[in-house]
Amino acid sequence: MTMELRPVQMEDIQTCGKVMYEAFKDISQRHNFPPDFPDPAAAEGLLSDLLNAPAFDAFVAEEEGRILGSIFVSRRSRVGGISVLTIDPKVQNRGIGRRLLRHGMEFLAKQGHTRQQIIQVGYHNRSLCLYAKSGFIASELLSNMAGKPIRADIPSRTVRRATDSDIGACNTLCRKVHGFDRDHEVAHAIARGTVSVVVHNGRITGYATGVGFVGHGVGETNEDLKALIASADGFSGPGILIPTGNGELFRWCLENGLRVVQQMTLMDTQPSRPTNGVYWPAVLS
Repeated sequence: MTMELRPVQMEDIQTCGKVMYEAFKDISQRHNFPPDFPDPAAAEGLLSDLLNAPAFDAFVAEEEGRILGSIFVSRRSRVGGISVLTIDPKVQNRGIGRRLLRHGMEFLAKQGHTRQQIIQVGYHNRSLCLYAKSGFIASELLSNMAGKPIRADIPSRTVRRATDSDIGACNTLCRKVHGFDRDHEVAHAIARGTVSVVVHNGRITGYATGVGFVGHGVGETNEDLKALIASADGFSGPGILIPTGNGELFRWCLENGLRVVQQMTLMDTQPSRPTNGVYWPAVLS
């Protein structure tokens, strides 16, 4: 039997969502962690959103008409992202994940995204080893944190909803912190109404595309990130990804009632640590 790799079509999403749900549930349950999705429909909804979002591409591995797995990749910034890689648990150990990963990485490289990132769950040693052998380097330990909304004011910080006129300031801030911006992601999130900005002394000093699993945040200082987190009505999905090495922000989250759900790892083919600010990443690199 010959396995084919081809682009994902909308009619594939239901099957891809079911495979994603079963794969994530299988991994989490084997390690005694809660599932990432409550049901297949939730996974299907996420993949449908990704396929319809700008600068995302997706491919399936198919054999005799059966979808064995899929990969979704992001071109939303200069750094390419491996956003979702899932394989049907029934066909594990056949090298399908390795082939899909290599295909996704080669596709991104051809589009000019030679530097790439991925976030993997800390308890899954097999994925850690697969990504490491594929050229990714562990660059940041992340704490997936969740809890009740903090609802606190941070002195001298005001948080408001972002508008199109804020895109330039957000991109400038992201370039200052990371060395690149996430223009596509920010513009798309503003259009969906999910971006918040922090204003301090009349300037935008922080922003977040969402406070939760699929939103990233950037700030000049931890006070900016605290303001964004404290103003959120809730934490979307399984929670927010806080860099554990940012001890001040991590402790503040713990002191304000957030708990650690699981540890995750940010991996990068060309890792570099932010030196001019602070951040939290989105799981969809």
